[in-house]
Amino acid sequence: MHRVSLFTDTLGDLNGVSRFIQDMGELAAKDDQLALQLNTSTAKSLPTHPWITNLPWRFRMPMPFYQEMDLVWPLRQTIRQQLIEQRPDSVHISTPGPFGWVAKQEAQKLRLPLLGTYHTDFPAYLHDLTRSNWVKRRTDRVMADFYRPFQSVFSRSHAYDAIMQQDIDLAPDVIHTLPPGTRLDRFHPGHRDRSLWTEFGLRPDRRKILYVGRINIEKGVPFLLDVWQRLQRAHGDLGADLVLVGEGRYRKQADKLRPHRIYFTGPVRGRLLSMIYASADLFVFPSVTDTLGQVIMEAQASGLGCLVSDQGGPQTLVTDHRTGRILPAMDHAAWERALLNALRAPDQCRDWGLAARQPMLDYDIRQSYDAFKHQHLSI
Repeated sequence: MHRVSLFTDTLGDLNGVSRFIQDMGELAAKDDQLALQLNTSTAKSLPTHPWITNLPWRFRMPMPFYQEMDLVWPLRQTIRQQLIEQRPDSVHISTPGPFGWVAKQEAQKLRLPLLGTYHTDFPAYLHDLTRSNWVKRRTDRVMADFYRPFQSVFSRSHAYDAIMQQDIDLAPDVIHTLPPGTRLDRFHPGHRDRSLWTEFGLRPDRRKILYVGRINIEKGVPFLLDVWQRLQRAHGDLGADLVLVGEGRYRKQADKLRPHRIYFTGPVRGRLLSMIYASADLFVFPSVTDTLGQVIMEAQASGLGCLVSDQGGPQTLVTDHRTGRILPAMDHAAWERALLNALRAPDQCRDWGLAARQPMLDYDIRQSYDAFKHQHLSI
């Protein structure tokens, strides 16, 4: 039995990274070759499992520009104690936040093999927030320092292999791409139920254009809201609502945006999230900072066509003109045109959705887990 101690700054949050890590933990719990212990430090609610450890913290604060996620400075001695008690054969650092940094340092002191995952393109994320090339270059150097000691770093899609080599100076033989994967049982067209929209005060007979993710600038949400309002001004009510699921600063504009048929549900989990995906008509995701885009797999597995940007990982999951459209990033005219065409051609959206599920059958989360396990066992 190979023992792995995984440390992550995010586990109770509503995001793709948290869901992916929990999926790995659930699958490892049924495996007799890999023992995976998930370690975090959070005030958020966590599932109660023996393979999840929530450690105390010394200090925590909301993350700048992403108030829904905490930055936690852990008690260093408790991390060291966990490493000694868990006796891992390898240590996996899933996030480069304060918790991940301390865990990495303590693992190095104990001379334990290090592996990690490049879940989020933080340099691009901060560049989008600050529009500063200096900030991006500085963050690239910080990421290079963080990942340099790792024997293996997972990429969530091939689209980021070159970025990891060029921007954060990782050697090609250190990078291992995890096959994308999602829970095909959890996200399925069979969960469709249009009547659920009444729970949010929305009419089921109107088409629903769906976004799921953080409601913040780094996901392209201001761009999406602007595109939708331009479309409304130019063409009036097209019989559709833009529905955003998640938490973030732009939810504060909810009352102002309702007249534009823009609605925020807040964070949603579990079966209700599965139903929301399956009961929408089209998925939109303009982010350019995602290394993969877990929500794209969830949407397509639920039978939704997708509009995505031509930068970042999500584009690798969409077949242009067959399961959706790959559009020029932050190009208002292109996105307005694509949305207008989709709304005026509901048969096209339906055809995209019907085609979207089939390729996702090759993206079972177990393939991601098998690659994750294989690389750890080979250390």
